[in-house]
Amino acid sequence: MMTDPVVARPATVPSTILDLFRRAERVLVFPHHNPDGDALGSAAGLVHALTAQGRTVGLHLRGSWADHLGFLLKGLPLIDAGAEFPDADLLVLLDCHSFDRLGPGGRAAAAHLAKLPSRPPLVVIDHHLLTEEEAPGEHWLMDSRASSTGELVWSFLRELGWTPPTEGLTALLMAMASDTGFFSQTNTTPEALRAAADLVAAGGSLEEVNRRLRQGQPFRRLKLMGLALDSLELHFGGALATMLITPDMLKRTGAVMADTEDFVELGRSLAGVRLAVLIKDAGQGPNTIRVSLRGVGRVDAQGLARLFGGGGHRQASAYNDPAAGNAAEALANLLARAEKFVQAGGE
Repeated sequence: MMTDPVVARPATVPSTILDLFRRAERVLVFPHHNPDGDALGSAAGLVHALTAQGRTVGLHLRGSWADHLGFLLKGLPLIDAGAEFPDADLLVLLDCHSFDRLGPGGRAAAAHLAKLPSRPPLVVIDHHLLTEEEAPGEHWLMDSRASSTGELVWSFLRELGWTPPTEGLTALLMAMASDTGFFSQTNTTPEALRAAADLVAAGGSLEEVNRRLRQGQPFRRLKLMGLALDSLELHFGGALATMLITPDMLKRTGAVMADTEDFVELGRSLAGVRLAVLIKDAGQGPNTIRVSLRGVGRVDAQGLARLFGGGGHRQASAYNDPAAGNAAEALANLLARAEKFVQAGGE
C-alpha cells in the first residue's frame, strides 16, 4: 500500500512565489539551452504537475539533449517561443537564472520581455551559486544546498500540495539521479535521499531511471566515447585528466554533442585524479568551446570555472572559453591556470 510522502525540506519557498503558481493559468517553462538530465527532468516534472492542475503550459526547449532523456518529453506541450512569448501570465526559468542561458535568442527574448506593457512575473528555480556580482531577483527560489533543481521543484510542489502523475515523479527522480551521479556524489545529502524516497513512495520509478541512464545507448555514443578516451591525457603528476571532443570526432562517428553527457566522469574515475576535464568543440569558433570540470575531494572546480566567466558547483562546473577558437587552445588556456587549483585540492 502506497504511503503519503513526507515533505523533504522545511517550508522555505516564499509565499509570494506559491501564490503566483496558485493564480497562474498560462505558464511558460524555460530550462537552459542544451538541457541536461536535471534541467529536462525538473522541467518535465513541473509541466506534468501544472497540467494535472488544469493549467495551460508551454515547455520551451532550445538546443539538443541526450537520446536517453527523450522519454521525458512524451506527451508534453513543446513550443519554440523565439524572441517573442506566447500569451502567458507566468514565466519560469529552471536550472538557470538568466535568459542568456537559453542559448541563441535568449537576450532578444529578455529584451522583448522588458518591453511588454504588462510583463508577466518571472520565477527562477535554480540550485547554482550566484557570482559575487549577482543578486537574487524578486521571485527567485535559489538553494545551493540542494542536490539538483529537481529536488527544489519537488520540495516546492509539496508545499503547494501538488503531486505530479507517475511520469512527472519519475522525471524528478531522473533530475536528481543525473546531478548526483545516481546518488553517489557528495551532493547526495540526507535531504536529497529523503526527497528521492518520497518520489518513489508516491509512484516514481527508479528502475526506469536506471534503465534510461545505463542501457539502450546509441552506437554512435560508444564510438565517440572510444575516440574521447584516445584523447585522454594526464597532467600535473596524474592529478588532472583531460579529454577532447573535436568536430572531426563528431563527423567520424555521426554523433552529436548531446552524446557526450557524463563523458567527463570517465576522467574522474581514474586513480589519483583530482580534477577531470572534458573540452567540447563543435567547430563553431570562438566563445563556443565548452569546458566541463569535475573535481574530487576539496578541488574547487567552480573557482577555476569563474576565472573564465563560468560557474556551477564546487565539484561540477563549466564555462565557454572566451579566448579559444578550438579545443587545443582551450586546453592550453586551462593548463596555464589549473595547477594551483589541483594542488590546493590535494592539501
